[in-house]
Amino acid sequence: MPLLTLHLLNLAPNTDPKDFVKDLKKSPGVEVVVSSRPRHVVVRTNVIDGNPLQSTKWDLLVLLRSPQNSIPTHLHDSFVKNEYSVQVGIPSKLISTFPSRDAKLKREAASVPITGALDAARGKPSSQNLELSPDLVEFMDELVKTHDKPVTMLNLLHFQPGGKPEYYKYGQGFVKVAGKIGGDAKLVGNVVKPATGQHDSRGDPNRAEGEWWNEISIVHYPSIRHFCDMLASEGYQEINARHRLKALKDTFLLCTTEFDVEDDEVPAKL
Repeated sequence: MPLLTLHLLNLAPNTDPKDFVKDLKKSPGVEVVVSSRPRHVVVRTNVIDGNPLQSTKWDLLVLLRSPQNSIPTHLHDSFVKNEYSVQVGIPSKLISTFPSRDAKLKREAASVPITGALDAARGKPSSQNLELSPDLVEFMDELVKTHDKPVTMLNLLHFQPGGKPEYYKYGQGFVKVAGKIGGDAKLVGNVVKPATGQHDSRGDPNRAEGEWWNEISIVHYPSIRHFCDMLASEGYQEINARHRLKALKDTFLLCTTEFDVEDDEVPAKL
């Protein structure tokens, strides 16, 4: 199972994230699997690393295969102010088929309809439980003015003891519900726990011993409207209440927009 590293980066002033990614791609041995612009925290962590995850203005998300599983030193030392990193093992099959699956999802995004649940659910109360909160609706309304295109959600997951089987049931239901609006978990992987006492760029040194992420997922939606439409649906709220909330001790959900989508550079066909 290939080992990759997810990086959230706060870059030095006047550093363009897209130019930084171009330099990353030129670095020997580095494969950039995902590169995107962080836009909005949808669900805030309440156990693991709220500081720095929610107190830092992240400029860039990258998922890399690279020597030493890190940002190359010459780029890190010159352009990275703050970093949060998570090492993750992702099945080889998901990695090998990712470029074609990813391009297909992005090409077909414009033709995927929404269900109408979104319009009926506006104004529901704010919640950590993935309801359609006023804060999320406000973000959606602002984003669609400039980016009514696919969004990519980063999920960091920390399970309750014995919660993983329950989350698997949620995942089975998610495939059916999200599939109706074009949602797709593009990459899913198991997090590698850092060595005892090894926090450095990984987060809060005061984190309780043993508290760390268990899984990540990177999920495609045809637009932020599609994501909100799914959240508003009765089908999603049922599996959310029945399985997801029981499974998770903590989670962090970040909405991002990938640079190839922003720049209309998705390949016509791979």
